[in-house]
Amino acid sequence: METINLKQGESHLIRLHGLGSAGYQWILESSDPRIVAVEQILHSRQHFAGPIVGSLDQEFRLTATAPGESLVRFAQRRLFEQGREPHASYEVNVVVTG
Repeated sequence: METINLKQGESHLIRLHGLGSAGYQWILESSDPRIVAVEQILHSRQHFAGPIVGSLDQEFRLTATAPGESLVRFAQRRLFEQGREPHASYEVNVVVTG
């Protein structure tokens, strides 16, 4: 597990390996929104210079909103496969100072 230290108001970008062409999406499973806000970054087609081949990575912006500590947990899942274990998971501990 990774630990990220941020000051209140700072942001950190996380890029997770995508498997969208196989139906998988990274989904935020847990965090404390009082300490860290999590926002998925969506890109338009104009963002990419060449042809898109394969799956795109997914990006999330973590923004420190208040001092404290929060475990942010993502799971890579197929939404139509309810109740199954995730294909992959990623956890990051965010420590926010004032």
